[in-house]
Amino acid sequence: AIFISSSSSLTLTTLSPFLNQNLTYTEREKKKRAMKLLFLLLLLLHISHSFTAARSISEFRALLSLKSSIVDEQSHLSSWKPSTSFCLWTGVTCDVSRRHVTSLDLSGLNLSGTLSSDVAHLPLLQNLSVASNQISGPIPPEIANLSTLRHLNLSNNVFNGSYPDELSAGLVNLQVLDLYNNNLTGDLPVSITNLTQLRHLHLGGNYFAGRIPAAYGSWPVLEYLAVSGNELTGKIPPEIGNLTSLRELYIGYYNAFEDGLPPEIGNLSELVRFDAANCGLTGEIPPEIGKLQNLDTLFLQVNAFSGALSPELGMISSLKSMDLSNNMFTGEIPATFEQLKNLTLLNLFRNKLYGAIPEFIGDLPELEVLQLWENNFTGSIPQKLGENGRLVILDLSSNKLTGTLPPNMCSGNQLITLITLGNFLFGSIPDSLGKCESLTRIR
Repeated sequence: AIFISSSSSLTLTTLSPFLNQNLTYTEREKKKRAMKLLFLLLLLLHISHSFTAARSISEFRALLSLKSSIVDEQSHLSSWKPSTSFCLWTGVTCDVSRRHVTSLDLSGLNLSGTLSSDVAHLPLLQNLSVASNQISGPIPPEIANLSTLRHLNLSNNVFNGSYPDELSAGLVNLQVLDLYNNNLTGDLPVSITNLTQLRHLHLGGNYFAGRIPAAYGSWPVLEYLAVSGNELTGKIPPEIGNLTSLRELYIGYYNAFEDGLPPEIGNLSELVRFDAANCGLTGEIPPEIGKLQNLDTLFLQVNAFSGALSPELGMISSLKSMDLSNNMFTGEIPATFEQLKNLTLLNLFRNKLYGAIPEFIGDLPELEVLQLWENNFTGSIPQKLGENGRLVILDLSSNKLTGTLPPNMCSGNQLITLITLGNFLFGSIPDSLGKCESLTRIR
C-alpha cells in the first residue's frame, strides 16, 4: 500500500511541471489573442476616426473655399478662422454630432464676389441662403449634388446667366427655390417642373423671356408661384388652374401677356393672393373668378381689361384688397359689392365707370381706402362714408358728383387724404373736418 501510495505521489509530482507549463502556455495564447483583438479594435477606431476626420476636413475646406470667393468688406465673416470649429462660424449650423454642416445662412451681410462651386461639398446641407447681398456670376451647377437640400435662397443678388438645369435633376428634396431679383436670362426653365416637392418658387424680378410653360401646371404641392417682373409673353396657360394647392400667384409687372385671364383661374380654390397687375391683360374678368372663396387680395390694375365689372367679384366675401384701377371697365359698380364686408381697399380709379356711387359703399365696415377718381360717376357722395371710423384715404376727384360732403368722414380721426376736386359739389365744409387732426392733404 505504501508502495502504491508512494508511486502515485511520485507520479503526480513528476507530472506537475508539465501541467504548470501547459497552463502557462494557454494563458499566453489567450493574452496574445486578446492583444490581437485589441489591436484590431484600435485599428478600426482609427480608420473610422480618420474617415470622419477626412469628411470634416472636406467640409472645412469647402467653407474656406467659399469664403475665399466672397468679398467681405465689413468683416461679417471674421469668425471664419481655421483655428476654430466651423460649427461656431457666423451663419453655419451643424448637426448634433458637430461634424457636418446642415444650414448655411449668409443673408444680408453685404457680401459680394461669387458663390464657390465648393459649396457642393457640404453633403448634409439642408438650407442654403445668401439672400440680399451683391453676389454675382452664374449659379454653380454643382449645387445639384446637394441631394438633401430643402431650401435654396439666392434672392436679391446679381447672379447672371441662365438657370442651371442640373439643379432640377439633383435637388430631389427641394421645397423652396427663391431666385427673385437677380439678372437671370433665357426662357423660363421647363426642367424645374421635375422638382416635384416644391412648395415655394420665386423666379420674379429677372430677365426671363418667352411663355409660361404649360408644364408649370404640374406641381402637386406648390403653394407659392411668382414669375412677375420678367419679360414674359404669350398667353397665360390654362394648365395654371391645375395648381390646386396654390395660395399665392404673382404674374404681373413688366410681362406682356396676350389675351386675358383663362377661366381655369377659378379652379385655384386655395388661392389667397393674386397679383396680375401691369402685364398687358385684355378682355373681361372671367366670371369663374367668383369661385375663389379664400381670396383676400386681387390686384389687376394697369391692364387693358374692358367690359362691365364682373358681378361675381362681389361673391368673394373674403376680399380685403381689390385694385382694378387703370383699365377700361365700363358700367356701374355691381350691387353684389355690398357683400364685400371685409374690404379695406377699393381702387377703381382711371376707368370708364358711370352711374351713382352706391350708398352701401358708405356702410362697408372695414373700408380704409376708397379711390374712384377719373371716372364718370354722378349723383351724390354716400353720406355715411367715414362713419366706420376707419377711413384713411378718400379720392373722388375728376368725376361729375354733386351735393355735399359727408358729415362724418373723419369720425375715427384716421383720415389723412381727402381729394374731391373736379366735381360739382356745393355747400360748406363739415365742421368735423376742422377737428380732424389726422388730415394732412385736402383738395
